[in-house]
Amino acid sequence: MILLMLLVLFAGLAVGASIATCLGLTAITYFVASGGINLLFLIPQRFFAGCNSFELIAIPLFILSGDLMLEGEISKALVNLAKSLVGWMRGSLALVTTLGCMFFGAVSGSGPATTSAIGSIVVKSMEEESYPKAYTSAVLSCSGPLGTLIPPSILMVVYGASTNTSISKMLLAGIGPGILFGVVFMAYEAYIGKKRGYGKVSPFSGRRLLVALRESAWALLAPIIILGGIYGGLFTPTEAASVAVFYSLFVGMCISKTISWRSLPEILYRSGVTTGVIMVVVGAVAAFGYSITRAGIPQQLSLAATSLVKTPLVFLLLSQGILLIAGMFMNGSAAILLLAPLLSPTVAKYGIDPVYFGALMVANLAIGMYTPPVAVCSYVASRIANVSFDETNRALLPFLVLSVVAISLLLLFPSVVTYIPHVLME
Repeated sequence: MILLMLLVLFAGLAVGASIATCLGLTAITYFVASGGINLLFLIPQRFFAGCNSFELIAIPLFILSGDLMLEGEISKALVNLAKSLVGWMRGSLALVTTLGCMFFGAVSGSGPATTSAIGSIVVKSMEEESYPKAYTSAVLSCSGPLGTLIPPSILMVVYGASTNTSISKMLLAGIGPGILFGVVFMAYEAYIGKKRGYGKVSPFSGRRLLVALRESAWALLAPIIILGGIYGGLFTPTEAASVAVFYSLFVGMCISKTISWRSLPEILYRSGVTTGVIMVVVGAVAAFGYSITRAGIPQQLSLAATSLVKTPLVFLLLSQGILLIAGMFMNGSAAILLLAPLLSPTVAKYGIDPVYFGALMVANLAIGMYTPPVAVCSYVASRIANVSFDETNRALLPFLVLSVVAISLLLLFPSVVTYIPHVLME
């Protein structure tokens, strides 16, 4: 039965079917083979049950909030703030890109959205200052996924909902890794900028910084309101997502006045399409998860893992490789929904903090966003920078090495992940 299910799953992936289709067909195969077509009624039941979760309501709301912020030109104010902070350094526009993505990630929670929002602003300026297009695209490709680590992170919400882990702790767990990745990238960008003489240098100005802070105040208030409300006990993460929507709408319509009633349907449509894609995968994974649980696959994998892997460290190292490869081929939400329930029993057996493991999972899947063949952020960055996908990938090699270094640091120093959530939530 297991071999048959794996055959159907990988055959579907091989012919280019969507992950939701592959998972659904695998679930159908199990029910037909084990009990006949009389059991097929369980598939729509499990599909609906998988989507019918209060915690998962946060996903479409955070997506809508990010789209509203994007339309409200919040990204431009955040880029100006980043320029005022690091514009005095050689090669500063690369640092501005990474820092701007970190700021916008605290608003959107989405890697591709962050890549698109910041890229549309910085690419032209970097071209005018003679930055190589491939380097510009590479910087944007690896910086955009920081939005999936820094709260509010959609992938952290997905992991928390799929493993019954505290979503509040998961959101906080992304702060340390997000800052670590950002600092590692910016250190390399500063070195390359100085070595190759990229860009222009403008002296630091306290006045300019104050102006930039004032202009970006509404954008910076968003994560403060969201996270402050959650950890101050005012509302749950799901309720915080709805607050973020109303706040983003208020800023876009009343402050920046870049969102009108006429443009609102298009924004809602775009968010609805993105949400629909994710929720179809969520439902398919629920049906698939139910089928593999009935088949006893998670239990068998857990026994196999613990019999072959004797220490938690070896398990963590092997799982990082699995997650990194999964991120190269799968959408982040789909990978979490598929792999988190399979790995969770082993995580619990070894006494590994599920919040820590979840942060490692999201960090690896973030790397997958700029690692071929899927590399959704690299595709977006290449299109914005007007450079080929292959050129972007070649320029990305140093950043991929730095990403592995950052993951290694998280393995060596778990407190980078666990300190903030455990201090604030316990």
